[in-house]
Amino acid sequence: MNRPISTRTHGMIDYAWATTAGALPAMMNGATATSRLVRQAGTAGGLNAMMTNYEAGIMRVMPMKGHLAIDFVMSATLMMSPFFLPRSERRYAAVPVLLGVVGFLASILTETTSPNERVEGFTPSRELSEAVADPDIARTFHPRSHFPSSMSL
Repeated sequence: MNRPISTRTHGMIDYAWATTAGALPAMMNGATATSRLVRQAGTAGGLNAMMTNYEAGIMRVMPMKGHLAIDFVMSATLMMSPFFLPRSERRYAAVPVLLGVVGFLASILTETTSPNERVEGFTPSRELSEAVADPDIARTFHPRSHFPSSMSL
């Protein structure tokens, strides 16, 4: 299937979605469970975007396919939220459902590999890859780091 949304565009959608989900609970007076669900979904979406190996990622530790899988599951949960939210908050049920629909469409219409992954395959951030390449970095004994600076060896 030809996927019309590039990973770069998906990154912009992710941050806009997370910002919107973070701002909407302020408008839902008296709907504590729905507000909490939407706020936590926005936080999870923002963290998911930051940790993905694509153009908008900050700590590139997760492949794009993993990011899209998390988006899919989170969006499906938001779309099903009217079934597990309290009856008193049903008037706000459209908010998480609409956020879920937007996330669901974005997840199924986005390319599954980013340009970073196409060129070099998936490599996590430089710091993580160095720690994996040389696991003895943290285990090496450095006597100067264990003594005060006034003592010299």
